[in-house]
Amino acid sequence: FGYDHPHLKVLVQSIPGYDFLMLPGGYIKCEENVEDAVYRNLKLSGIDDVFLRQIGTFGDAFRIPGLSEIAYKENSKYGDILRWASRRFITVVYYGLVKYNQIRLDKGAISSESTWIDVNKLENMGVDHASIILETRKMLLTELQNHPVASRLLPESFTFNELRGLYEAILNRNIDRGTFRRKILKQGIVEQIDTRKDALGRPSHLFRFNEELYLKSLSEETKFGF
Repeated sequence: FGYDHPHLKVLVQSIPGYDFLMLPGGYIKCEENVEDAVYRNLKLSGIDDVFLRQIGTFGDAFRIPGLSEIAYKENSKYGDILRWASRRFITVVYYGLVKYNQIRLDKGAISSESTWIDVNKLENMGVDHASIILETRKMLLTELQNHPVASRLLPESFTFNELRGLYEAILNRNIDRGTFRRKILKQGIVEQIDTRKDALGRPSHLFRFNEELYLKSLSEETKFGF
């Protein structure tokens, strides 16, 4: 996942000749640890510095739709990949968090293009990948309270509007501006570092996370209260 204010986005990939999108992924080598395989496959998409968390396993018997021999031939460049991808798969799913503006995407392991889409626009996802994204979003609701989700998605410095926008994007609801600001400042998890002007010339304060207090609040599973 990446955050491009005010949108939470997910990285997806495409294969020429097909109108569906898929999440980044790939195989695990026989001598390879699962998490090492995740890092290796993400690196092929241009993702290097990433916060990873395993969320579960997806293994329904008919989760992979069949692809015909005609499809293989018409996509000769990707024929072997498509044939391999049409088999029965058990998928170990991880979510990854990156700083959106610091990523330079590459095409990935089994695709021709990597791109970002809004997490609320999953109509073109193939296989059961839309379901995987939806299940992961549910997990992020809890993870936001006890793992450094916000600090891994936001840039080093950010405005309060950007911070609130991230919480709103993950919680999928509006948050009262004043209540949010009071609760966050009371916890002391962010500190002001600078002031800049917005597009209208108005002063806008910049903040960064106080890592010690932020991690402490996560370990105590502090409730949002907004």
